[in-house]
Amino acid sequence: MTTILSSSMICPTKTAELHYSHCIEVTIVEAPSSPSTSTSSSDYTPSTCIKATRHLAIPQLSDEELWEAWFAYPSKLGMTLHRWAEGNKSALDMFIYNLPSTPPSSLYPLFLTKCRSTLSSLKILVLGSILLIRGVNHGPQMGRTLFGRILGDRYNDLMAFASKFPTGERVRLMENENVIKRSVNEAKGLQTRGNEFFAQGKYEAALEHYGMAIIKLIPWDSASLSPEISNRTGFNDVDQSLMLSIALTSIRIAQTIPGNCKSHLTIPGSRLYRLSKASCDYILHSPLSSNNNDFEGEINLGKEEELALKLNKLAKDIAEISSEESLTPNRSVREVREIFDNSRI
Repeated sequence: MTTILSSSMICPTKTAELHYSHCIEVTIVEAPSSPSTSTSSSDYTPSTCIKATRHLAIPQLSDEELWEAWFAYPSKLGMTLHRWAEGNKSALDMFIYNLPSTPPSSLYPLFLTKCRSTLSSLKILVLGSILLIRGVNHGPQMGRTLFGRILGDRYNDLMAFASKFPTGERVRLMENENVIKRSVNEAKGLQTRGNEFFAQGKYEAALEHYGMAIIKLIPWDSASLSPEISNRTGFNDVDQSLMLSIALTSIRIAQTIPGNCKSHLTIPGSRLYRLSKASCDYILHSPLSSNNNDFEGEINLGKEEELALKLNKLAKDIAEISSEESLTPNRSVREVREIFDNSRI
């Protein structure tokens, strides 16, 4: 379902005016229930399953390896979630920048590892930012809430899954589509509820539900799941649309707060901008596979990437941020994923 997003509301059936001189078209109202019935921009067709067989094999991870990136927060003096996420993102950008034009397939596992570290830290930064905006004080309380009460409960819930099977029948999280699909469905329900709050102008409540939906998708990401499993479970559709929803909601809150609080130099403006930026960075650093490609010619910029760039620019304008000087890789994360996929003989 395609919706025109305005500065005042989301309306699934009406086109509203955007008072901030931007008009952005995006599909976030609901994620498709299954790839075969999707009406989103992914245009999934059964024929794409054949193309997916050309992808390099995703390195098989144990449950411990899958969770490792989520508990890798360094205990350093002065370290913050923002610095941690930015450091991982910069390391991935530098890795891509230094890759040869035709990278050897032996670097594929390292590429995915760096992607997982980046996506995990960005997602944790998003959750931490939502907690700050929802009123949890920065400091030890936020850390206990985020890692103990939220991530800890989710970790225990998922890890308990293996203990329900008889000895010798342990099922790993990565290999069980039923667990992934169940989590995706739970996330979609929370996302739908968040969209309802957004339409009512209850933006903080919408953020809270989007955050809870993200937690349902932990610990997976597009760098740990194969394209086939992602398509069959609808994981990537929900994962990406949630981040777009969060970025948009953060921007909407920034538009409604008093003018003297919008700047990134203020605490409210800084928190809202970091939330929008982290959500957009997550989209731009997700190594999605373009199953719709014929693996020939130039790789087109994904619609999610285009929208993330537009939302990031809008967030910068509101926060009064000039162009930032940073290392810009000559290829995007998705382009590198395609290069690795196409290198398979």
